[in-house]
Amino acid sequence: MDQIFDRFERLFKSWVTPEAGEASRSHGSYGDPDLDSAMSELDDFLDRDRTATEAKERERERREREARARAQAGGAGASPSGPPPRLVEAYKTMGLAFGAPFPQVKAAYKKLLMQHHPDRNNDSPERQKRATELSAKINAAYQLIETWSTTGKLPAEG
Repeated sequence: MDQIFDRFERLFKSWVTPEAGEASRSHGSYGDPDLDSAMSELDDFLDRDRTATEAKERERERREREARARAQAGGAGASPSGPPPRLVEAYKTMGLAFGAPFPQVKAAYKKLLMQHHPDRNNDSPERQKRATELSAKINAAYQLIETWSTTGKLPAEG
């Protein structure tokens, strides 16, 4: 307990004594090693917090820019009230919710192609034909989502 009072006494003296006044404070020193240490720790903490806040703000601004770019680009079939229907349909084909992160899209693509690849379904001509159709649909959906995520635009329908 005496240590706490000793620290308070040193702190109080550093504030009151003229030689530990403004001159030493302008260099970041308060004349008390404990106060200097605490202030340094506080500055480090606030800088970390400020950096994290700034990073979150930059990420939010990036998302807003991407959303504006997508809205301006529009692509074929874009509606002002929501995402382009072709893109929503592509996500459904992949078995994902609209806006799923691209690594998740890629994983779903690989999984679906493994299941529906024509070489894996060649025991009957009918199953192979169905697998070929599904593979083509999966490939088209993946390419649409990939183009959208890299450029922010939908490819021209063709």
